[in-house]
Amino acid sequence: MSSILTEPSLIVIVWCALVLALAGAVKGILGIGLPIISIPLLALVMPVPQAVALMPLPILFSNIWQSFHGGYFLKTLRRFWALLLGLIIGTVIGTKVLSTVHPHMLYVLVGVVVVIFSLTSYLQPQLRVAPHHERWLAPTAGLIGGLLGGLSTIFGPPLIIFLVALHLQKDEFVGTISTFYLIGVLPLILALGAFHMMGQRELVASSLATIPLLAGVGIGQILRTRIAQEGFRRVLLVMLTLLGCGLVVRTLLA
Repeated sequence: MSSILTEPSLIVIVWCALVLALAGAVKGILGIGLPIISIPLLALVMPVPQAVALMPLPILFSNIWQSFHGGYFLKTLRRFWALLLGLIIGTVIGTKVLSTVHPHMLYVLVGVVVVIFSLTSYLQPQLRVAPHHERWLAPTAGLIGGLLGGLSTIFGPPLIIFLVALHLQKDEFVGTISTFYLIGVLPLILALGAFHMMGQRELVASSLATIPLLAGVGIGQILRTRIAQEGFRRVLLVMLTLLGCGLVVRTLLA
């Protein structure tokens, strides 16, 4: 099995550790934000496929506790089984596309997704899904989330928008979205291996990446009660918008 990892310099290793710690801190504070923070920042120093191969185990371990805490795991499986099926199918397809798509397209995709997610989250449009529409919207959101997740590990935007439109309570939202991420990352790991994008080196690197990430989550959980979460969220979304625009512009000018 060939490896997509290149030998990183010390500067790249330090940058990756700082990015993962920052993404973990954001997740510790807000409950979401791991891939949407880490992938565009990691893409500044490495190809997107390499960044994707680095993230599966951090996503897995960071969502295990939140997924099972509060008893939402089985509830999520029962209510959103169709969404999860679409998520799995989309993830496999997206990972297959990742193995063949031109790198410039990936940078543009990541940038556009980050900008759309940030603007939607900042503006907070009053969306609502009627119960009779949930049946067909759920697998659609899952399929789109899976496609994005397979391409970039950024499962979140369509899934978060869908859950926001359902007006779930905060604890149920966190438990549900964490279960989505947990279920989505398992076929991602298998597909990366099947398409020769994750071998032993990638598994080791992804395992090591969990260390700064979990340290950041711990710091974020401490800060959660000490900072104004809404102000922090708004500043973060502005920064993400600028970062996403920067990725798109840099790619178009390359």
